Amino acid sequence: MLSAWPLLLRAPGRMLRSGSTAAMIAVSVALLAALVAAGPLFGRATASGSLERKLATVPANTQLVREPALGVVVAGGFPAEAEAKVTQMVDGVPWLGGPVTAVWASGWQYEFGTPTPFLAVDGKRREAVLYHRTGAVEALDVVQGERGAKGIWLPEGVASDLGLRPGDEFWSGKTFQGTDIQGCDQVGAYVDKADLPAGTPVTSRSKVRLAGTYRTGPDGRLPAGSYFSSIAARLPSDPLGCPTPALLMIGDRDTVNAALQAARETPTWTRSAALTEAGRVPERLEQAAAAAQELKVAGADPGSELTRLLTSAGAIARVETGLPDLQAQAEKDALTASQQGRGIAFAGAALGLAAVVTALRALAQRRRRENELLAGLGTPLPLVVAAGVLELLLPAVVGAAAGGAGAWLAFETFGPQRDLGPGAVTTTALAAGLVALVTLLGNAVVGLLQARSINRALAGHESSSNSGPRGSGRSKGPWLGLLTGATVCAVIATVARDGGASYTDPLSAVLPILVLACGSLLVVRVGTWLFGMFSGRRSRTSANALVLRGLRDTGVPVADLVVVLALGVGVLAYGLVSATSVHASALDKASVLAGAESTAQIQHSYDLGAGEGADPDLGEGLSLVWRARAQLQPDYVDVDVLVVNARTLPSVAAWGQGPELAEARSALGLFGEAKVGDPLPALLVGLPDWDSGAGGTIQVGADQIQLTARAGLTTFPGTDRPTVVFDAAQLFASLDARNRNLDPSVKGISEGQGSYATWLWSTRSADSLGQYLEELGVTARSVTSMDQARATPVLTSSGWAATYQIVLGLAALALAGLSLLVAVDRRVARAAPVDLVLRRFGVRPARLVRLRASELALTCLAALAVLVAPLALVLVLLPRLVEPGPELSPAMGVQVPLIPLLTSALAAALVTLLAVVVAARRSATLEPAEVLRDDQ
Repeated sequence: MLSAWPLLLRAPGRMLRSGSTAAMIAVSVALLAALVAAGPLFGRATASGSLERKLATVPANTQLVREPALGVVVAGGFPAEAEAKVTQMVDGVPWLGGPVTAVWASGWQYEFGTPTPFLAVDGKRREAVLYHRTGAVEALDVVQGERGAKGIWLPEGVASDLGLRPGDEFWSGKTFQGTDIQGCDQVGAYVDKADLPAGTPVTSRSKVRLAGTYRTGPDGRLPAGSYFSSIAARLPSDPLGCPTPALLMIGDRDTVNAALQAARETPTWTRSAALTEAGRVPERLEQAAAAAQELKVAGADPGSELTRLLTSAGAIARVETGLPDLQAQAEKDALTASQQGRGIAFAGAALGLAAVVTALRALAQRRRRENELLAGLGTPLPLVVAAGVLELLLPAVVGAAAGGAGAWLAFETFGPQRDLGPGAVTTTALAAGLVALVTLLGNAVVGLLQARSINRALAGHESSSNSGPRGSGRSKGPWLGLLTGATVCAVIATVARDGGASYTDPLSAVLPILVLACGSLLVVRVGTWLFGMFSGRRSRTSANALVLRGLRDTGVPVADLVVVLALGVGVLAYGLVSATSVHASALDKASVLAGAESTAQIQHSYDLGAGEGADPDLGEGLSLVWRARAQLQPDYVDVDVLVVNARTLPSVAAWGQGPELAEARSALGLFGEAKVGDPLPALLVGLPDWDSGAGGTIQVGADQIQLTARAGLTTFPGTDRPTVVFDAAQLFASLDARNRNLDPSVKGISEGQGSYATWLWSTRSADSLGQYLEELGVTARSVTSMDQARATPVLTSSGWAATYQIVLGLAALALAGLSLLVAVDRRVARAAPVDLVLRRFGVRPARLVRLRASELALTCLAALAVLVAPLALVLVLLPRLVEPGPELSPAMGVQVPLIPLLTSALAAALVTLLAVVVAARRSATLEPAEVLRDDQ
């Protein structure tokens, strides 16, 4: 018993002298640890990445109900104690930044008769709204006056027209009889005094002092600077219908409150706060959203403290926040991404476990002779098992730590969200610890079974058949038949179902491996049978024939190597091909959703300053598009109408990479010439029942347009439903000939554009397009971008899952390479006696290396040949397995990208080259004494 203790004491350091065996164990454990840790890390990274993308695509200039912010809006005055209580409620929501308070005159929105707010100097009145917001006075681009001075600030142009200078006084108020106040589409309100409630004056006003003037944008209304452009959507709208914000009389809180009270105005008060950078984490956003939702519900509940507080003061309140919706969307996106990665994570863990099992089996075979000796010396079974566990302790711990650290570093560097948070470290450490523990327990079980088998053999309880050559008793069993049946059923289920599935379907991770494994096994089985038939008809005595004889004589183990290598390379090829196809398909779908890199809806095309008509000179990277809703006769199908500039659109629209959008781009050249009065050439998108050359009628509003279909397309940029595309020059010429007021590109009787909405498409970013419009004084009604389209949840998560699939492919290749290296190492060791004898007879080692290199090269070529048929089937099924957003257009087609396939073949060649190097080094280091005691 005591004699075994030195064995235990020396066991932990034995692997340091084991060379390739220790490396094999450490690499396999590291692979398993990395794949196990990758699952939860992928979930964390995609959750944070989905949230970050969702928040990044929220326009800065938008309402609070769409922003990651919270605001309480109160219309009507209420006492200071009520304001303090509401402020406390808003400030109680976690992870929000500094609060912002705003107040403005809103009687024209809430009072009977819609009184017109104004400013007056010497009888001249202009509509204007009193306004205060935290930081607004300090953010003004001052022209006259002292920055930050108390009082009222006016636009420089307005003050100059009225002859006002800093320090002058003027009137601010509201009136029910303001017909002298001119607006864009209407004049000020007029209500007969007799119709007003008793005691209500026709005009109420207060005297205020001009603190200074500020610079505005081109529209003469919006104060210049990013502070105001970022909140333009939340500024008071114009009381008289102008498409710009109201003319603002901006002041400090005390001045504005006093002026509102003196003028008997109805104020609107808001208290808002935005999500901080620290709160842009899924867990913290959830906390903020829950608190915001609670406050939102309280604002609608008649029995809540908030409602009672405001009702008692006679105010009308609402809570505006986008936090709950954004959190729900981010949670849904994260769940989708997690579902897409789950199957890949399980497949990766299975591959990693297979690598560890392979390494443990190889280690057990190397230790068998030593364990037989220990058993013969009477060493207790627990000590033998403990020695094996201690021997594996160092490579298991080092490998698990390296694999976990590698996975964490990879996600931190290349993941969807690089800041995984402190919880990621804990998750990684737990995964690495679990892998190390499972490895040691697995080694203990293997050692225990081996020791029991040795003891039974020594006791004579095992039959002599078990002592024969390893592998001679292999039973093929029914496994190939069962695998084939399962694969056929999975393929039939995939083909029979409707539509695609994206990565959320478990088959997307399982089916390719089934097809590759089953197909490779079947091809190898048939090939081995045919090779055996033909190779037995004649003998080969040449040196080169030794390679083929080695392949034949080695039998099933070489066939297994071919299958394993084919499977590893096949899974890698599938990962690379699917990632390439998914990213290309996602780009096509995003192009269809967005239309162009950025788009903006504007009031009129001629507001851009380039003139009227269908083809104004806007400059490079810009194109006008008009949209409308219509019905296509004779079946009255609801369709969209897209009126495009066929000259500029090809260089501006987003055309993706797929053949469908390439066809759509080419179709713009089919409009040709059209005479006024003839049916207009049109492109029909998403209308498969219409043939090219067919005629029809489309009704846009009250106007009917005859058309001739020049081409039927499956998709077109900027379309998400059946669409009819016209050339703007041809359509507007037809409209001008019938009724010029129908033409939205020219000024007509009405400034409204009837049935058509005007959009500006651009190759610039959304921010650059917004700045361009701001410089022109054009207010965009809405702005969309390619980034928003790319952030579509199913497209984003599919792209991440595709990248994860590449990681699985690399793991499969690593497993195949590890198996190949272990097999080569064992085969060289087994053939060592023959090598030494051949060397004694003058055969140079270089020739043996060449023979083994030839054998391994043939193994690699065989694996690639075996892979052709099953991989072809996988590529055919690919759209049904991984299409991102099957409901989105265009549909993913069968693709055969050459670069991923060539990369996979190159990876197989590199693995083979590494195996040749290992074989050469192993053969060169063999010594006669080592050969005599080696048990390989």
